[in-house]
Amino acid sequence: MPAARDGKRPPRTAVARVPVVDCGRQALRYGDTMTKEQEEQGFRVTDRRGFQQDGEPAAPAAGEGARPEQPADPAGGGAPPKPEAEAGQVIDFPSYILSYYAQGMVLMGEVPNPYTNKKEEDMDAARHMIDILTMLEEKTRGNLSAEELKLLENVLYELRMKFMAKTNRIQL
Repeated sequence: MPAARDGKRPPRTAVARVPVVDCGRQALRYGDTMTKEQEEQGFRVTDRRGFQQDGEPAAPAAGEGARPEQPADPAGGGAPPKPEAEAGQVIDFPSYILSYYAQGMVLMGEVPNPYTNKKEEDMDAARHMIDILTMLEEKTRGNLSAEELKLLENVLYELRMKFMAKTNRIQL
């Protein structure tokens, strides 16, 4: 926050309620206060989202088309992470449930970790995956199709049985 000439802070007048507001020469961030001069001058909010009002993608403005490249991984761990929603990848309820199922299987050491190619066990985290799926089952009760319900029930059954076998509660 800029200091006044006498070393004291300027009086608090208004708090900016948008993430970034351009007030002439100085941009304010959320939580910054505006001085009387800035308040009287007004402000301008620039919409930098990539869509027009009708929902169509907007053409990038000059100088905004290319983003700077991310620095390479210092550990040399391989390729940079892929965007979550690539073209052609459908994100729906079954794929969401199967992602938790796959995580649970990895955490129980049933399948190798895709990053290390080693079988690792973390039974507390595996229990957490089962708890998340149980919560989803409770919260979506009555709102799933027959196929989605069957998938969720089967995934939960398999994860619970493997968990109980791993923690020596039952023998498969």
